[in-house]
Amino acid sequence: MTNQNGDDREQKLLAYLRGDLTGEEAKRLGEELADDEEYGKRLERLLLGEEQGTDGKQEAAPGLSEARQRAIVRRGKWKNRLTTSFYAFAIPCLAGVLLLFVNGWVGRLMHDDLFRVARDMVNFTQPGVSVGSSGSQVGLLYGSIDMELREQVGNEAKSAGRFRSTNVLWNVSARPEWTGGVREQKLFFRYPLSAGEPEEDTSFLRTPAWTTLEKLPEGTVSQLAISFDSFLTYEQYVELVSRHVSSYNQETVWFAVDTGVEVKQVDGEAGNLLLGPGEVWGFAERELDYGTAPIQVNGEGERRMAAFMGEMKYLTEQKSLARDMGYALLSGGNPQLEERYRYLQEKGVRIYGAVLTGPTKELLRLKEEKSITAAFVGKIDWWNWERPAASGTQNSW
Repeated sequence: MTNQNGDDREQKLLAYLRGDLTGEEAKRLGEELADDEEYGKRLERLLLGEEQGTDGKQEAAPGLSEARQRAIVRRGKWKNRLTTSFYAFAIPCLAGVLLLFVNGWVGRLMHDDLFRVARDMVNFTQPGVSVGSSGSQVGLLYGSIDMELREQVGNEAKSAGRFRSTNVLWNVSARPEWTGGVREQKLFFRYPLSAGEPEEDTSFLRTPAWTTLEKLPEGTVSQLAISFDSFLTYEQYVELVSRHVSSYNQETVWFAVDTGVEVKQVDGEAGNLLLGPGEVWGFAERELDYGTAPIQVNGEGERRMAAFMGEMKYLTEQKSLARDMGYALLSGGNPQLEERYRYLQEKGVRIYGAVLTGPTKELLRLKEEKSITAAFVGKIDWWNWERPAASGTQNSW
């Protein structure tokens, strides 16, 4: 079938050269020559006498001038070149537009997970630190998120640095940039190794903090990390603290939570297990999502714990991203999310420490609580407990 078609095309060229084609047939042949570069070159070679017809004789085209014949061939060649150039230009442009669309669309989807995982990992691993304002560049080929880190002292949130994460495709890197290049760690928690049993003397883990608060003047505010001799529910914690300090005179900004991983860090010869940022695990209740309904100031413990567990479950579903963030925030790198989540499901959310802030002399009242086994003073500032009528910040750019 192919040879027959080839012979028919050859005969059509020879008929054209002899001038035997009608006007309509010559027009159709011209279109074929314009669409098929090789066919056009075949006609050009016949016209130039470089090849012979099927009968071995050179053919001429008495019905067409040589200039007209060459014009037909040139038109076919230029049409073919323009068509080739169009596709050579259009295909890369179309691919670029498609890639740009995919970059933005997938990048936006990934951005939401990156932001949420970064916020949760900061919240769960850095006592007293929360995420403030943020900026981002959305993309799959390249994206970045820049978050402000804040630390509450008294009634004022102070900048503690920034947390930056970048992604190239699905490869994510993250790092905190603390103010001054380093974060001074002062908030530590004592894990209750023998909950429910008589505790050994831990006065050396409390006395320095109480002495510091006693010597600080009236008119200052402080951070205070406290630990308990047993695990507490949220309601038990609120009741215990309220015996000494009213909710008006203090704010609990972070809870240390037992996730089962902590006890594995115990040194066999050590009598106390102190955990600091990057080792302890917990949450700031203000940073949790409770939906559209407001939550009570010191109530609805089940709702708070459910919100915390919801974020823990989400992190287990994003364990790859959480692990990437964990390398920058955890001393061991691996957050061990699935193990922590299973333990919390089995044991429930049990609190063994908290970070409070408020007027220094009000926090000193907790000295009378016998269940507190450790206390550490964090940052201190001048009185800011009452909010001013107006305040703000102004950037230098």
